[in-house]
Amino acid sequence: MHKSVVENLRRVELLSGLSDEELLQVATICKVRRLASGQHVFNEGDEGDELFVIHEGCVRIVINTRGPDGTFTPSTINLLYSGQSFGEMVLLGGATRSATVVCVDPCVLLVIRERDFATLCERNPRIGYLVMRNMAADLAYKLRSSNLLLRGNIRWQQGELGKR
Repeated sequence: MHKSVVENLRRVELLSGLSDEELLQVATICKVRRLASGQHVFNEGDEGDELFVIHEGCVRIVINTRGPDGTFTPSTINLLYSGQSFGEMVLLGGATRSATVVCVDPCVLLVIRERDFATLCERNPRIGYLVMRNMAADLAYKLRSSNLLLRGNIRWQQGELGKR
């Protein structure tokens, strides 16, 4: 299975720039988890120490949003497919999960424990450097996007948008 795992890991943005040999090192620390359609990978607010790569299937990323009446409603914010990853914030330190992840299809997930990844990076610092660089670029993109959305929301609330 290592060959197909390496092929899948090659598509993961978080692992961009790693050589085939380095991807094989990452593949050796991956565990396989099979989940049924509708099964939760984890829930918003859960503690976690695992990063996930989708090997097969599709997952839905859901956050709870509070309505004007105070009730919470689950809202889908993204769908992820084979070759995409989630839960990468565990590599930056123990934090609670910021969303719920639910399998849309039966899924095969590659699971990387934070502790195993840290050990791998101690043996091969280039892997850690490239992954952290990729993560920083992704977080910067998400922060810029969030700032634009927030700015637009503030302008809309202040009545600036839609005026002629």
